[in-house]
Amino acid sequence: MNMVTTDWLKKTELFQDLDETQLNILLSHSKVETFSEGKIIFRQGDEAIHLYILIEGAVDLTVKTEEKIDFMTSKIDKEGAVFGSPSLMEPYRYNVTATCLKPSKVLAIEADHIKKDMENDPRMGMEIMKELATIYFNRLNELRSGVSNLVKIFKFKKP
Repeated sequence: MNMVTTDWLKKTELFQDLDETQLNILLSHSKVETFSEGKIIFRQGDEAIHLYILIEGAVDLTVKTEEKIDFMTSKIDKEGAVFGSPSLMEPYRYNVTATCLKPSKVLAIEADHIKKDMENDPRMGMEIMKELATIYFNRLNELRSGVSNLVKIFKFKKP
């Protein structure tokens, strides 16, 4: 049973500007999934077939570098936060690995349906992409701030 309503979906960071009809369309292609602590929702490089919205819990998003070192890029722990957004952008592959930091519940929306809905309703598509760009920009700034703080902490010294 889907316990997510259009009212709840409207409060999320990605779908706040959509109307009731558009939200109902999205809900018709979604399901609530529950994951245990430590469970991987998706891996970096996997085909991106779902967009996810956090209902409760916390998810760690990490990137594996060429040196095979994991480092955290974002912690998703706010209700309504979106992740898995590469499902809406070419090449449709997840660019991070999403791992649950504690038991978590998420709304998984089928990306193929979202993309079709965005094509059929260009205003909806524009609103989603506008919000997605804002989310990416904000997360990039958070990451930059974190890196800057690390540099200040370690104060790299010349030999």
